[in-house]
Amino acid sequence: MLKIHELHNRESFITLAEYCKDIFHYSSKDVESLVGRLLAGEEQKLESHVIYAECLGEMAGFVIFCYYPHNKVGFLEALVVMEEFRNQGIGTELYWNMIDMLREKHPECIGHVLEMCQDEDNYVARKKFFLRQGCIPVDLGFFMQAPEVTQIRMLYHPYRIDQPYSLGLMENILREINSDIVH
Repeated sequence: MLKIHELHNRESFITLAEYCKDIFHYSSKDVESLVGRLLAGEEQKLESHVIYAECLGEMAGFVIFCYYPHNKVGFLEALVVMEEFRNQGIGTELYWNMIDMLREKHPECIGHVLEMCQDEDNYVARKKFFLRQGCIPVDLGFFMQAPEVTQIRMLYHPYRIDQPYSLGLMENILREINSDIVH
């Protein structure tokens, strides 16, 4: 039986940030930044959240995400399903619980963006997963001149079909996220 919970304590944040270090190759600085954002709460301009899936008393996976109020957009920092729980729908359950939470806590939220892990292991499976969920690839090379930026794989998931979408909106979203999250 799968249960979804929200986390609020420092020790859990540090544990999950360490998973991100191992899985996504976060540097120590990235881990400190992530934990700092999770603990900052109302002291900063973005609101961060962690939800996790529990299956038979074990953590089966988690999702870390935040909300950027200026552009009314969420950012999926990390979605992780532990290896022994993969291919059982837990990632999908976490993903849609994240969207439900963003919509509930921030009804004005227009969608969310995410960066796909640069690690090539299981890249095709991750890409298929996010495309099935409704994500749209974003060509960063179109927005920025720096060649290293074009290696980042960004996706956008709009929450409404009739949502206005423009290059200006995407550029503003990327600027706001870049002000807080740089890997």
